[in-house]
Amino acid sequence: MPDARGRTRRPEPDCPVEVALAAISGRWTTLVLRELMAGPRSFGELREAMPTLSAKVLAERLTALAARGLAERTALPGFPPRTSHRLTPRGEQLRPLLVELYRTGAAIAAVPEARPTTL
Repeated sequence: MPDARGRTRRPEPDCPVEVALAAISGRWTTLVLRELMAGPRSFGELREAMPTLSAKVLAERLTALAARGLAERTALPGFPPRTSHRLTPRGEQLRPLLVELYRTGAAIAAVPEARPTTL
């Protein structure tokens, strides 16, 4: 580990690994982040990109990302009421993590599982 914060004997809330994992925790969160990494999106655009994600869960994920300081919501002028969601600079810092998680997952999936041998 690069510094002492990562050399703990149990998970600590200030451990950088725990902070990063907490930022992307929650089912669908990584997919919402992926969509927002492409640029600002309306709620409807996010729903369209992830049609099996319910509006309730999407709203919960966007609220959680905003509470973590990773995304922000902007009300757009006009009627009917519309909103735009985008990553904050803090949220943009997750890009390399998500790219590396994808690469690592693809590499792990490409290696066949070791099968136990019988004697």
